[in-house]
Amino acid sequence: MILEPSIFNLLFLILIIPISLLFEGIRRKLTARIQNRIGPPVWQPFYDVMKLIKKKDSDSRAGENILFQIIPILYFITTFVLFLFIPFSIVSFEYDFILFVYIVILSGALYIVAGSISNSPFSSIGAMRETILMVCYEIIFVIAIFTYMIYTSNTSFADFQQRFLFWKLPLVSFSLFFVALVEMRITPMDTVEAYTEIAGSVETEYSGKGLALIGMSKYMKFTFFILLTNFLFFGFQNLFWFVGATLAMLFMYIFLQATTCRYRLDQTFNLLLFLLFFSVVDLIRINYFVW
Repeated sequence: MILEPSIFNLLFLILIIPISLLFEGIRRKLTARIQNRIGPPVWQPFYDVMKLIKKKDSDSRAGENILFQIIPILYFITTFVLFLFIPFSIVSFEYDFILFVYIVILSGALYIVAGSISNSPFSSIGAMRETILMVCYEIIFVIAIFTYMIYTSNTSFADFQQRFLFWKLPLVSFSLFFVALVEMRITPMDTVEAYTEIAGSVETEYSGKGLALIGMSKYMKFTFFILLTNFLFFGFQNLFWFVGATLAMLFMYIFLQATTCRYRLDQTFNLLLFLLFFSVVDLIRINYFVW
């Protein structure tokens, strides 16, 4: 294992949470402006998190159910650990992408547990939806990562130097893009949360520090998948290019959020089934065909 605790990497890890909160503020503001609304200030997520951290947990079960308290912490930690692999490979070793895939799946599983241990029907429905969709989108995610690594003949993200792979792997890139939408809860794939239907689902029963940790985890996951898709689709040419491409990807995801309508659960699941087929086709193509 190679651990690179440089000043730049340390600064990156320190700034992950502020950057994620800033991206969330930009998302809220731009979504409102695209929809011809004023919207909250860009700094509103910072205020929200600080306010929640200062509040006491309003749920009496929190003191009795230790799992109810621990899950938001574990969810936060597993989400934060993802930034050790992407985009700067702070922790790298041979076949590190296998551990990376495992942590992504573990993070999704913890989100399901967070909803399952709540006594709210909204949380249970959200956990159920996530479980159903996870059957498809996590398989697509695993196939996509393995396809990228096999095609580039890399065994570690630290060796990943290829650029503009979305041209060479169009089907798997298209599939990964929609998986990112599901993971980030971006319409039309925000079926799991659906505030107008199930009031945010999993986080309904949480308050105080627990809700703050879940909120920050969601903001970090939004930032992470922007960095991941940017890293795999376009590559890391230089820092200036990467930052510019990240902002462009951010705007594209926000535009989708503001201009599309939510799919029903069955529509999302059927689409993921088609994407699973596409990703398998690309995986077979790079192994057995030269075209």
